[in-house]
Amino acid sequence: MPRALHSAVLAFINIAAILAGFAAYHLLKPADQITIQVPVAAALSVAAFSGWMAVSCRVAPGRLQASGSKDALWIYALALVWAAVVFVPVHFVTQGYVTAFSNVVALWAFQLIVNAVAVPLGMAAARRRVGAT
Repeated sequence: MPRALHSAVLAFINIAAILAGFAAYHLLKPADQITIQVPVAAALSVAAFSGWMAVSCRVAPGRLQASGSKDALWIYALALVWAAVVFVPVHFVTQGYVTAFSNVVALWAFQLIVNAVAVPLGMAAARRRVGAT
């Protein structure tokens, strides 16, 4: 259960961070979109997931705790699935058409790189928080 929850939260964080990065780009126009959006989204994803992991293990110790490389790999992999499952319908509802597959691939490319940093740091934040209790 914790793997599915943490991976879903990570996917939501990734999508929200990408949208926040897009908002930052709009504030800083005429800057190049990618040079603004990606670093903002990456930093927010890593920080928010680390915060989530630290808080979740404190709120429900044991039940929401993920530990070890096996949990980390499951969280990392399932976040890719959740992202597509969430992004495609949300895009359809908000834009009125099914997104191009290339948009899902771009989301996955972002996740593959950023979550390779976010998941280990989030797991470390959870371990530190558990050790502090």
